[in-house]
Amino acid sequence: MKGNARLLLRLALHILFGLILLAAMIIGAIALTEYFIPTAGDYQDSVGMYGMFAVIIFFPIVFGWTIGRPIFYMMSWINRLANGIYDEPGRHKKLYSGKSKKLKRRYRLFKELIIQLQTLSEALERSRQERRQLDEMKREWIAGISHDLKTPLTYIKGYSTMLLSPDYDWEKEEKTKFLTEILSKANHMELLISDLNITFQLEEGSIPLKLEKYDLVECIRRVVADVANDPRAAHHNLTLETNETYINVLLDVKLLERALLNLMLNAIVHNPVGTTIQVLITNSNGLQVIIKDDGIGMNEEAVERLFQRYYRGTTTDASTEGTGLGMAIAKQFVMALGGDIVVTSELNKGTEVIVSLPTLN
Repeated sequence: MKGNARLLLRLALHILFGLILLAAMIIGAIALTEYFIPTAGDYQDSVGMYGMFAVIIFFPIVFGWTIGRPIFYMMSWINRLANGIYDEPGRHKKLYSGKSKKLKRRYRLFKELIIQLQTLSEALERSRQERRQLDEMKREWIAGISHDLKTPLTYIKGYSTMLLSPDYDWEKEEKTKFLTEILSKANHMELLISDLNITFQLEEGSIPLKLEKYDLVECIRRVVADVANDPRAAHHNLTLETNETYINVLLDVKLLERALLNLMLNAIVHNPVGTTIQVLITNSNGLQVIIKDDGIGMNEEAVERLFQRYYRGTTTDASTEGTGLGMAIAKQFVMALGGDIVVTSELNKGTEVIVSLPTLN
């Protein structure tokens, strides 16, 4: 509103100044006519009339061009935006003076509009780059998911073929080993399909909530136990610390458990053997669950992209057999419960993930 008011005031002053200048030019033309043709008569009147007519014709053309040229420039700019070209026409050459880098005088009248167009152009270009990056990540993710689905299917098909082969009588231990591998790969496929279903629900904004009063400490203790029993955590140090023995909260237990499981497993998978991972529950400054490790950490770009869909961290040599959706799902689940996640990290100094949750009140 203030920008519009300034624009209207500047336009009104511009027109007023133009009218004053026009009047001065007409008076000057009359004065010059009387000075060069002092004798009154038809000739003096004709010269004066033609002089005023020339001024009246010439002045609106020049004055209109000073306003019309910036308008034409901005119209071409808007037309470029409509056609998906998000850089400025002429790339600042027409707008700014060479040394001062200030708007040229004829463009200052529309300063606010030009600033808004610049902001819009930058936002659209930034959005296009982000969309292109997301599409590229999505293509890579689809290729990875195809591979991740094909790999366990290959194992399942291979072990099943071996078990059904009439050419060999397998021992009980061998059958158990094969069936264990088949079950493991089937569980992995089930997780992939589950993440895909959840992704569609997230895109539609329809995450079903089943809220109930529950002990948060017990919920987290159970998740920590599940992560500790995961084979990938065998050589990591996982601890749980809390000063609270019981915290009654209203939550969807399955959603929170899945979110925390994804966060803890991410700390396991993307850190080397021997990393210490602390899970802290605190209620002193709001209800928070803190997952802190002394691992290799992340750079700023990785932190910014951590919760983007289809992003797979590449900070270690760990296998990238994850779905690329786990962290995005974790954040969406926590936000659906009314909470939030904040991540701070530094290379070679570890990572801290703070999960804030609403209290029962």
